Amino acid sequence: MADSFFKWDQERLTTHVEAMDNEHKKLIDIMNRLFERNEAKAGKAELQAIVRELASWTVTHFDHEEKFFDTLPYSQAAVHKKIHADLITRLKGHAAEFDKTGVLTPAFFQFLKTWLTAHIMGIDTKYGVIAAQKSA
Repeated sequence: MADSFFKWDQERLTTHVEAMDNEHKKLIDIMNRLFERNEAKAGKAELQAIVRELASWTVTHFDHEEKFFDTLPYSQAAVHKKIHADLITRLKGHAAEFDKTGVLTPAFFQFLKTWLTAHIMGIDTKYGVIAAQKSA
């Protein structure tokens, strides 16, 4: 998968929480599959199924993540949950647009890439630091 849309970078993306890192890897796998199938000109029904899988897994992952960081002395939990809600709203908006047009736009894929890098590196790693301190 040399031409993957997104590659896991252990050094830059790890939260140091194995369960969350594994869930992030699954998100990346789904996004890569969506990108690859879109590039291969897969039909709308196939792409819709992957978009739905991505949306469903995102909701599941955010739920797991929020339950995890609620077990920590994580002062940014409320802000983090608001960011999750916003990301889900934006993802659903892109999915609805795809349902109407049948086109996954470059803006959609840019949203996914920005979400992964900015959210994991900029926000998720913060609860990872707290989790590491708690277990130390």
